[in-house]
Amino acid sequence: MPFFAGGRLVASQLQRALTKVEYAVGSGSVLGPATNADITGAAVTFTTETAGAAYAAFAVWDVDINTASTATGTARISVDGTPQSPLATFGAEVATDRFTTCQNYKGTLAAAGTHTIKLIASPGTEQRIQGMNSSILVLVFEVV
Repeated sequence: MPFFAGGRLVASQLQRALTKVEYAVGSGSVLGPATNADITGAAVTFTTETAGAAYAAFAVWDVDINTASTATGTARISVDGTPQSPLATFGAEVATDRFTTCQNYKGTLAAAGTHTIKLIASPGTEQRIQGMNSSILVLVFEVV
């Protein structure tokens, strides 16, 4: 519903005009090999009032290599149970390597209601995602 000059504004319109900010940090680790494993604690759940709300997500995964390997691991977000692209990728051939990999996302939530966006990862053998240093920041923009 648009705003019109001289029109009455209702609280729900103002509420939808505000950007929702959601943030979470992981609490558990994932040791590979794994496929699209949840990063425990690194999930946000929120409710939209209208269909077509947009989101921007910024994701960070802390990767620790336990043993020399040529495997390439991947990570991404999941929106309401559906893995999203693009992938964050990682790999290293030295057992002492550790680094942070990140990726950002944008999309539209087709329906109004409760939504969950979370970090997932597919580390290779002897690759570990340190959840306590992995995080997700989501901005949600409602249709006014």
